[in-house]
Amino acid sequence: IYLIAKLVGPDNKLAWFRKRKKYTFFNRRGIFGEDINFGYPVCWQGVLVFLAIYGVVFGFGYWYIFVHAY
Repeated sequence: IYLIAKLVGPDNKLAWFRKRKKYTFFNRRGIFGEDINFGYPVCWQGVLVFLAIYGVVFGFGYWYIFVHAY
């Protein structure tokens, strides 16, 4: 996710995603949190990045649980 965030760039992240406006103690981010925090997609490019990130995460999880484990 960090590499995808660097590839997309900060300008595109601001244009394609909307971040949360109100932060509390429970949803505060750490040192790398703002780098990997995308927010909510607001256009089709944001939806594509969102689907790519979740596809990689779930694909790796599926591989690790069902293929690598046996």
